[in-house]
Amino acid sequence: MLKEKWMKHIFAGIAALVALIVYVLTMAPTVSFWDCGEFVACANTLGIPHPPGTPFFVFLARAVIVLLPFVGEIAKRVNYISVVSSAATVYVTALFAWELLATVLKTDALAEKISAKVRTVVLATAALVAGFLLTFSDTFWFNAVEAEVYGIAMFILMLVSYLGLVWYNKRNEAYSDRILIFICYIAFLGVGAHLYTMLTVPAVFALLLVAEPKKIVERIPIWITGTLLCSVIYMVSAFIEISFVCLIALSILCLAKPIKNKGVQRSMRLSLAFAFFALIGYSTHLYIPIRSELNPIIDENDPEINIRDEQGNLQLGNLFKDENWVAFNNFIERKQYGSESMISRAFYRRSRLSHQFLSFPHMGYGGYQMAQYLPYKVGDVNYANGIYTFDAADNQPVERLGIKFPTQMSFMGDATLPQFMMFLLFNGLLVMVCVFVWKRNRNVGVFVSVLYALCSLGLLFYINFADGTRMEQREHDYWVSVMSRNVSDLNARGMGITALPDPNELIDMRQNIEYTKIRMETLKAHGAPDARLAELQRELDGYTNSAIWQNWQKIESGFAQVGGRAPFPDAVHLEVRERDYFYTPAFIFMSMIYGIGAGILVFLAATSSFAAFANPVAALLVAVSFLVPCVSNYKEHDRSGLWVPWDYAYNLLNSCRPNAILFTNGDNDTFPLWFAQEVAGIRKDVRVVNLSLGNTDWYIKQMLDNEPILKLSYDKAAIDRDMVLDNSSASNPNHQVSTWVKNAQRLMPQLKNRIDAMEGQQLSAADSAKLMQFKVHYQVWDAFTEWAARTRSGMMLTQHKLVIDLALQNMDKPIEISTTVGTSNFMGLEKYMVQEGMVYNFVKGDLNPKRNAFDAKFTADLIDSVFKFRGLGDGTAYINEETSRLLSGYVSLYLQISFDARDKISKIRNEHPFTAEKKAQVDSIAAAAVKYLELGIKQFPSEWRNYWAAAFVYEAAGQKINAQEVLNRGLNSVPAYEEGGRARLLMSGRQIENMSDEPLKVEEPAPAEPADSAEKDSAKEPAVVAAK
Repeated sequence: MLKEKWMKHIFAGIAALVALIVYVLTMAPTVSFWDCGEFVACANTLGIPHPPGTPFFVFLARAVIVLLPFVGEIAKRVNYISVVSSAATVYVTALFAWELLATVLKTDALAEKISAKVRTVVLATAALVAGFLLTFSDTFWFNAVEAEVYGIAMFILMLVSYLGLVWYNKRNEAYSDRILIFICYIAFLGVGAHLYTMLTVPAVFALLLVAEPKKIVERIPIWITGTLLCSVIYMVSAFIEISFVCLIALSILCLAKPIKNKGVQRSMRLSLAFAFFALIGYSTHLYIPIRSELNPIIDENDPEINIRDEQGNLQLGNLFKDENWVAFNNFIERKQYGSESMISRAFYRRSRLSHQFLSFPHMGYGGYQMAQYLPYKVGDVNYANGIYTFDAADNQPVERLGIKFPTQMSFMGDATLPQFMMFLLFNGLLVMVCVFVWKRNRNVGVFVSVLYALCSLGLLFYINFADGTRMEQREHDYWVSVMSRNVSDLNARGMGITALPDPNELIDMRQNIEYTKIRMETLKAHGAPDARLAELQRELDGYTNSAIWQNWQKIESGFAQVGGRAPFPDAVHLEVRERDYFYTPAFIFMSMIYGIGAGILVFLAATSSFAAFANPVAALLVAVSFLVPCVSNYKEHDRSGLWVPWDYAYNLLNSCRPNAILFTNGDNDTFPLWFAQEVAGIRKDVRVVNLSLGNTDWYIKQMLDNEPILKLSYDKAAIDRDMVLDNSSASNPNHQVSTWVKNAQRLMPQLKNRIDAMEGQQLSAADSAKLMQFKVHYQVWDAFTEWAARTRSGMMLTQHKLVIDLALQNMDKPIEISTTVGTSNFMGLEKYMVQEGMVYNFVKGDLNPKRNAFDAKFTADLIDSVFKFRGLGDGTAYINEETSRLLSGYVSLYLQISFDARDKISKIRNEHPFTAEKKAQVDSIAAAAVKYLELGIKQFPSEWRNYWAAAFVYEAAGQKINAQEVLNRGLNSVPAYEEGGRARLLMSGRQIENMSDEPLKVEEPAPAEPADSAEKDSAKEPAVVAAK
């Protein structure tokens, strides 16, 4: 029989091989949404991705792109990084589970009673269960099949943790310190992929403390050095200086040897090695300023260190000036996302504790725990007017093996008790395993407990997700300050307000009141018994009669008496997407601990009177750990046919006219476009302008330098002074909407006079260009003044100025806005825009309003000849709800084509005589429009609007049977939870039922007669015949 040191690698290898095969089979063939497009584009161009830059991952991805030329799709090459590193993580996790349980069994007296074969079964069960649970777990699998940093970061995190255990078992050997040095190096190297690689380092320190308590004093240099080096977590911008100071100080101490104790000297040498290798590992971050200095095409935040003088000459002395490091320090501190410290922010909870710890969409840890291995997914929440509800449309059941599994929000909702019971079940099992380990080996028990606590409770505390029911602390304090003064004034007028409600408690109370009202209305509609309604009414009365709500009612009344409106607290928005990936380290250790627990069960069976069942129990646990999460998660995680993001970027870019400026909104309508342009080479003539980044100075300045270069009326100094809005410049008149309105009101009459004077004249080419410029300027200012009047905005955001200035200054470039951008960001230009495919095009020079105009022919030609829709509707790709919402823009195109067809049909039918030729024209238009709606039905079979619009067209064309058939298909395909959509289909069905069964009648004009009988002919009515 093979030795145990080989067996553990064999079984860990089996788990890793399964993971590798599964991930290769389910890997995305190209780019995915969110950050993936940005990472692939940066790797291909050696660019700078969003803060903090992930330089190690960019290096690695670039190397893989170069080394795998036989893989045709570049994004697929980068995807392989996640596949291989995730499989390697499974290997390390399985190995960790084996090694940890083996360490524990060394001190268990019962372990001596089992044979080597049974011992192998026990340890193999732990390794395989841990490996399979991790392989098929929801969050880990999702990140394992796309170009993301989490695969490599989790591999390093688990390697750091596993090597901590290896050190513990070899701590008395001569080379054990090398293990600690290697841990330090890879942890700081991994920071270049994700800061998570530092997450378990404190657990390794804890193991150092408890494993050798007699050495605590002599290891004081290690504790001090480790604390200072960990500043990369809490003072990242100071890390380089701190590490250099440590390196110099420790070098001096090691040479001078002021303390003669050999243990202390050894600790100093080890601390010196830590400082040196930490700095070497972190040195990948030098890529960021060096590469930024060369101005790559993607250079987010422009984080270069200013080491040149005004003439461009190198001045190395600038390295020692703090002001020249500001851009780099702000970049690695992620200042783009706010200046508040994450640690200080963590002490003010941005959510209800139950929503963070238990189950709640987009954030709840307990809900994500349950969803890792089971088909009971969290579900979603709908926010409207500050009130959240769990609608059936947002909580579709997951069907597996013919069984429908409801979402957690469907069967638990916001009820804390059942959520807590599930949380207790999942975490209680983890605690039981940790207690078992601690009783047999306290050092290892502390280690594994600290590992899980850091990755779960630690992250819960640190990340502090928002649930949409709490104000940010600064807004909370400001609201309390202002309202306290207002309440004092109101009480002086005799309002009798006993206390100012806490704003967060007030938000909760409104939620309770409004949600109870919604429940009552729903129950009434479903004929609930009076007793149940009376119970809810008492509950509602309790809320409305509470001191919090009564005081708020008085505040509202007091404001109303003076003609004002009391400002209700405005909560920070719910997390915009699922945030389970932040908890990936916790889910890895959860899988490992469950694996250890499975091994313990087999061990207890083998050492009890049920020893004969040990092998069957082991086989059952391994099979369950494989099958249950695999069946639960395979469908959603199979992205092998998912070309949708690639096609989406291709379609959006190809909707643009040549050399266009395209405004986009966020990550998913920008990063895939970066990939398409910088990796696939598609439509590089289009300049993508992201409006979110358009609020930053560095992004606007790059427009003046990077191809394709854009024109602005601001130079770089003016961008800082007059364009970018920040706290220090808020008083600048150029940031006031009123300033811009006055300017528009001054310019518009002048422009109109010039236009009127030149219109209709014979003009030279230069004068024609000047007339076009006058018209465009008039359009922009006219649109802006309407926007200002409609929105009543007081401040001009930076992006507002950017849209206006680019439209004014770039006469030679089409101005286009993606359909994903909200119209509030159009600056009124929608008045002169026509939708063409997936963009709105600014029609320059035409002063006739174009609001809601749609170019059906242009769009239809794009759909027929240009657009790609791979994987949509053919069953080759799973489309989740998040992606479906993004792709709803496709449905909008089909609907607008049908509306345009309906208008054309109505116009033709109103023309007399309605001849057979016109009847054929109507049928042709209807068939053409329905073709696109049928495409929508194929792509999105549960989308009710396609069926409704098709029936709408058929009705206009007088095709009753076709209209009824498509409505019946819709009723059979649209889910029951889409109550509104089904109601519209039923209403359309009743309307169409009243149509005549006869086809449209055609009118045959009377034959031509001699001219002298024209008066008689004109009096005759045309003959009406049935269409053949």
